[in-house]
Amino acid sequence: MDAFRLVLTVLVTVGVVAAILLFERRRARGIERDTRRMAQGRPNGEDTDDQS
Repeated sequence: MDAFRLVLTVLVTVGVVAAILLFERRRARGIERDTRRMAQGRPNGEDTDDQS
């Protein structure tokens, strides 16, 4: 029973970490896009090469 609980705990932990990484990747891309816009002197919403 203890081995089952250990495996279950590891699987849940790996799932949570994977979900966090997926959401953070999307957020990091948004931050990168916004930073690029600010560096080019354009306010949000005026990006012509938006790929999202």
